[in-house]
Amino acid sequence: MARILLLSAYHSASHQYWADGLLKSFPEHVWTVRTQPARHFSWRVRASGWQWALGEDEAFYQTYDLIIATSLTQLAPLKALCPAFRDTPVWVYFHENQFAHPLGARQKKDHQVGWQFQSMQNAILADAISFNTEWNRSSFFQGAEKLLRAFPEKLPMAKWNQLKEQADCLPVPLTEEGGFDLVTKEPHLIVWNHRWEWDKQPEIFLQALVLLAQEGMPFQLAMLGSGGGRKNALERYRNQLADRIVHWGEADPVSYRKYLARASVGVSTAAHDFQGLGILELAQAGARVVVPRRLAYPEMLPGACFYEGCSQNPDQEICNLRGVLREVLSQGESQGPGLVSQTPHWGRWKAPYADKILSLAFA
Repeated sequence: MARILLLSAYHSASHQYWADGLLKSFPEHVWTVRTQPARHFSWRVRASGWQWALGEDEAFYQTYDLIIATSLTQLAPLKALCPAFRDTPVWVYFHENQFAHPLGARQKKDHQVGWQFQSMQNAILADAISFNTEWNRSSFFQGAEKLLRAFPEKLPMAKWNQLKEQADCLPVPLTEEGGFDLVTKEPHLIVWNHRWEWDKQPEIFLQALVLLAQEGMPFQLAMLGSGGGRKNALERYRNQLADRIVHWGEADPVSYRKYLARASVGVSTAAHDFQGLGILELAQAGARVVVPRRLAYPEMLPGACFYEGCSQNPDQEICNLRGVLREVLSQGESQGPGLVSQTPHWGRWKAPYADKILSLAFA
């Protein structure tokens, strides 16, 4: 039994999903969990540690066998200002990295470089680091080494090289709830289960569907996920596809699961995805998944239906997606058994997680 402090400084839905899975899978340990809301990203990355270290929460005055922190948690103030933590091993888990994350229209490159340095600092301070995919790991180290080469003076690299050699990949496992095979698939139901924000590119997806509707291709759409303040921007597509839509907007957990179970096709058009929990859930539920041949998708779902993404040419990407969707919808058959087996789940990944926790907590 280990005493573990779990820190998640930007507790988004995917980070919560991972944290909940850890607690459920390892009830034998004594967990203390502290989180901060998933808002004000830059402040979380640069000041979450100050907020905790300068506060009066008793959790930061206790001793633990292990600290597990997401990569967006600012570690330096915690190690410097919390005496109880100074000799406690730290495992940093990278859900994402800022070297491979596209910049939004309102974000500045200078800000992103600061976030990149922060993540590198966290990695250096950690006793172990893990990434959810090899795509995440490799893009982090490639980007970090490029940034390090820009230093005016040559930096000692022994610690960094050791860190790179020891870094491993442990995906966020899916919750094994089962029962999807008890629901009849609807052969033309397409499900989107991602955020509606710019980096997931819902416009690409919806424009391809508009073109398919104009061709007379039969399909129905469950447009799940959160609006991210962009509902008005997508309203015209909602009007154009009104007779095809069976759901538009967030769904409660029970309805969400029902749509996953009924889905014949799942789609992602993301400009960034370091693992792709939403599309993995659709694959787990037995849907055929259509994704761009980029990011973590070829690694996580080699049996997916791929279209060629064109980040510099949205019109070409829409055309490519439309072609693959047309082919998938025309085939009509259900997913083969191989895709479900490719999805990560706790039954397969509990042992590697257990080994990591015990090796650090009782080193």
